[in-house]
Amino acid sequence: MSENEFKKMCELDTIAEEAGGYVAYHPSYENEVIYNYRAILEYCQERGIEPLDLTIREMQQFIVA
Repeated sequence: MSENEFKKMCELDTIAEEAGGYVAYHPSYENEVIYNYRAILEYCQERGIEPLDLTIREMQQFIVA
C-alpha cells in the first residue's frame, strides 16, 4: 500500500469511527492481507513513530484477515 493510499485509509477510518463503524481495506484481488488500521495508529502514537516505519513483525500483530 502506498503512502497516499494509507493516508486516504486513515481519513476513511476516522469518519467510520465517528459514525461508530469500522473500515477494512478491500483490494481488487482476494489474497490481500487486511490490517486493523485503527490499532496500528494507536500503536504508533504510543511509541511516537510513523506507521510507514513499522517492521514486518510489528505489522503482523495487526492482521485481521
